[in-house]
Amino acid sequence: MTAHSAAADLYAREAASIPSQSTAKIATGVWIDKVDWALVPAGFIPELQVRARSSLAFKHSIMLANGVGTVDADYPDEICVLLFNAGKEPFTITPGDRVAQLALNLLCRLPELPIGGQRVGGFGSTDRRETALPPPR
Repeated sequence: MTAHSAAADLYAREAASIPSQSTAKIATGVWIDKVDWALVPAGFIPELQVRARSSLAFKHSIMLANGVGTVDADYPDEICVLLFNAGKEPFTITPGDRVAQLALNLLCRLPELPIGGQRVGGFGSTDRRETALPPPR
């Protein structure tokens, strides 16, 4: 990461082996502590975007299994990376290896979009508890 890098590197917290044509969940040791909502412009939602490292794809055929990952502002668990090994040989991750990049984006919330519920579940979950939502227009 340099002074002009758009994203921060994510490092593997522990060792892992990814067999050929397989996916592995890599822990990074990174959590969202809190969002300072006073710094977020009205009508926007902060999103952390997990992006691939081009060097892993180019040199080792390792890519993000889900293309680009989104980490919501209310995600409470450790940020993990899903890596897919498209190569013909197993690939070994060692602690401290750079496995992905993390970029902050501000997304405009559509004013007509009904929202509600409370997040439940962790990594890979889209579950939420329903609350009363306004009827669609």
